[in-house]
Amino acid sequence: MGTIIQVVPTLFYIAITTMKISKLSIFTLFFIIIATQAMKSQPSQTITPIKESAHTIFDFAQQDFTYQNRNYRLYIAVPKTEHSNTPSPILYMMDGNGQFPMLINQVDSVNANSAIVVGIGYPNHEAYPKERTRDYTTPSQDNSQGGGAEAFYNFIVTEVKPYIESHYNIDTTHQTLCGHSFAGLFTLYVMLHHTTDFQHYVSASPSLWWDKGAVVPNSRPLFAHKPTSITITLGEYEENPQDDPARKNLSPKLIAQKDARVGGISARELHAIIANEVDNSKFIIYKGENHGSSIRPFLKDAWSEASRK
Repeated sequence: MGTIIQVVPTLFYIAITTMKISKLSIFTLFFIIIATQAMKSQPSQTITPIKESAHTIFDFAQQDFTYQNRNYRLYIAVPKTEHSNTPSPILYMMDGNGQFPMLINQVDSVNANSAIVVGIGYPNHEAYPKERTRDYTTPSQDNSQGGGAEAFYNFIVTEVKPYIESHYNIDTTHQTLCGHSFAGLFTLYVMLHHTTDFQHYVSASPSLWWDKGAVVPNSRPLFAHKPTSITITLGEYEENPQDDPARKNLSPKLIAQKDARVGGISARELHAIIANEVDNSKFIIYKGENHGSSIRPFLKDAWSEASRK
């Protein structure tokens, strides 16, 4: 369904720009409207191409890895600046297949303070491969498909970071980790259990319902060593799903699945605890956005956080 949803707005655009609306049936127009609304709440599996203009401000590279018989691919963007000898801040992001191009396409200019971007993904053609559930989640008795967060963390610190630091001039005092949804949960996992590997953390719409929030330790304080900054983001309609205009276009089965994802601690409650310990902490609500549509503004904020002020 994701591919169909991605194509429909293009058909709508063609119809508008060629002034051939009359050739479309009422049913087709209705389907376009419904599909466009559904796309806002459900990320598409179609990967957005990187804009041609991005090649004027970034150098791009890819690197494949095999770790514990699992295949990964890094998507790397290095800002083109006049100060190439200056160590660069760095942004490590999950969901590299789908979200790396989404982030890159939002960047209009770079400078010596701009972050190198490393998208960690998989060598296939889906924006959100099923392997992400395995890699981004902790073990849970309720779901056997997950549980690989510690192994994935070890892959990042033993393979990814050493490779990047040996090939690029990295400012190791300004490293940011970010992710959305399951990847937001993984960001919290690293932040709470391996805090010192990064200085900045941006967790977007974290799936705290997974294993009823067990990723958050019961002991306080949360941090023996405090991160430099922590940002948690959420779409407005994630806290108030009944107000989401796109909800009416979802199937009853999908609504039931979403409503069942409860338990544990909320993102707002977690941030309140963090704010008592970390001075530079932010909780951002994206007005008028839901779980899927909050990805783009989160990526823009993650880029800003990762780049030196």
